[in-house]
Amino acid sequence: MMRLLKYLLYFVCLLVALVAAAIGYVFYASNQRIDATYTVTPPPLEIAINDLASLERGRYLVNKVSLCVECHGEDLGGKLVAETPLTRLWGTNLTTGRGGIGTTYSDADLVRALTHGVKKDGRSVIFMPSQDYKFTAADMSSIIAYIRSVPPVDRQVPQPVVGLLARALGVTNKFPLLSAEFIDHAAVAFVPVADRSEAVKAGDYVISTAGCRGCHGPALNGIGGMPDAANLTPVGIGAWTEADFKTAIREGRRPNGTTILPLMPRIYKEVPDEDLSRIFAYLKTLPPSGSKSKNQSL
Repeated sequence: MMRLLKYLLYFVCLLVALVAAAIGYVFYASNQRIDATYTVTPPPLEIAINDLASLERGRYLVNKVSLCVECHGEDLGGKLVAETPLTRLWGTNLTTGRGGIGTTYSDADLVRALTHGVKKDGRSVIFMPSQDYKFTAADMSSIIAYIRSVPPVDRQVPQPVVGLLARALGVTNKFPLLSAEFIDHAAVAFVPVADRSEAVKAGDYVISTAGCRGCHGPALNGIGGMPDAANLTPVGIGAWTEADFKTAIREGRRPNGTTILPLMPRIYKEVPDEDLSRIFAYLKTLPPSGSKSKNQSL
């Protein structure tokens, strides 16, 4: 009996040592990656500061399509984005107020963060999905011009606290913790201007400015994105009409009556009909792939 207890104690000690070693490795490896620096050159851009049309376009993208406000707050003064017992992620204060980066980041610094996912100090942004968005030079200019135009907000945003689970998922590339790691920095460039009279090409671009592929996967088939994200190819929405699609976006409800997960931002309901029509036209051209999500199968 004493020998059995002795072996059991050895096993427990070994198990504790292995767990401690695994935790130590996760923290070491994640710190190495968090502290890694990138030498990148953002694509050159001229910002149209006093162009009213450009400012309005930037307001539309920031608030309704690219949804910068979801993480940075409606006033762009920063807010708490995610909180668990061990992790707290904050959106940066983008304004010129106290605690904001508006006075310390140049236009080129903002372009670098938005296109390369790299901060001014050369390290990766944390949980900002720069890898999911593609913009024309004009739209990037509009976004930055609008950010520059918002009133200063005095808000000191805390540094992110990254817990064990987020670190472990980041180390295993199961969670996009460090955006710069997912970007081919040699290929970063603004996309060509889409002909908005061609619905399919224009729809593809709207999806790129909305970052849809970050949740629904690179092929928009629900693979490689967020868990339970819908398949947007004809496999998932092949029988939908354009009216069904618009109802899903505007009301958060599928044709079968099920409710779309809250992770799908409801603010997209404010996207104009013409852009929703373009998105649907593009989705109908996607090659069928993947399988229906759980709710799509009902």
